[in-house]
Amino acid sequence: MTADPTIVRACAKVNLVLRVGAKRPDGYHELVTLIARVSLADVLLIDTATQTTVTCPGLPGGDTLVTRALELLCEAAGYDEGFTVHIDKRIPHGAGLGGGSADAAAVLRFANDLLPTPLIPSELARIAALIGSDVPALLHDEATLARGRGEHVEVLGELPRAYLVLAHPGQPLATRDVYAAYRPDDRPLPRTVALPTTLDELVNVIENDLAVPAEQLEPACRAIRDELMFAGALAATVSGSGSAVFGIFPTEEEAETASANLVYAKWNVTSTLGIR
Repeated sequence: MTADPTIVRACAKVNLVLRVGAKRPDGYHELVTLIARVSLADVLLIDTATQTTVTCPGLPGGDTLVTRALELLCEAAGYDEGFTVHIDKRIPHGAGLGGGSADAAAVLRFANDLLPTPLIPSELARIAALIGSDVPALLHDEATLARGRGEHVEVLGELPRAYLVLAHPGQPLATRDVYAAYRPDDRPLPRTVALPTTLDELVNVIENDLAVPAEQLEPACRAIRDELMFAGALAATVSGSGSAVFGIFPTEEEAETASANLVYAKWNVTSTLGIR
């Protein structure tokens, strides 16, 4: 055990672009997604220990993704001991904000630094892909473009400043249910997505193929999106497979005003793009 545990912020994500293709032979859908980190974050305390234990008071049953990340990390590194992780959960579960994946990615990055012989980045990326589709992209703080089922990641860079309202209707959506309700169209997936460098470019790029099935399964998602647009959002949509909805605002004041007046959200916060 070290003298002081490592304190880590595991920042949530939103999918600025999520294009979904046909189902692959392995059961996953081919996708292209532009993923952005936001300032909302879980807070983790990580330390070395004789065996691995993960505690998370806000998540009954524990965080299985974090436990699996640590098990795979120790196995790959030939590390016979373990880690203790305590998670202060602030990102809602089942919201499409990548909370569990962000925690797993943060644990991989920072527990790896505590190993006697840390693994190289490509090995961490390989492990991340075994844990979950969002985890490889969330190893990075910058905006990323992910392809395949999420395992092929390109780091794009920093996004323009923007203020977000993140709103949750109170009921999670199961990713498998949203994908089951999704009906692909004939549009080919884009080969790439350019990094937006201005607020206008950012707003114009927003697109989510899973928004329609998510809103069908949870009508409050549509109601929240309408509320955000009526309040002056430049764009609003479901993040990932939901059920959180995000709206983009040009100023912090406008975001805070919109957040304070939402009716259909059971949980909502203001946030910024990036991990500022």
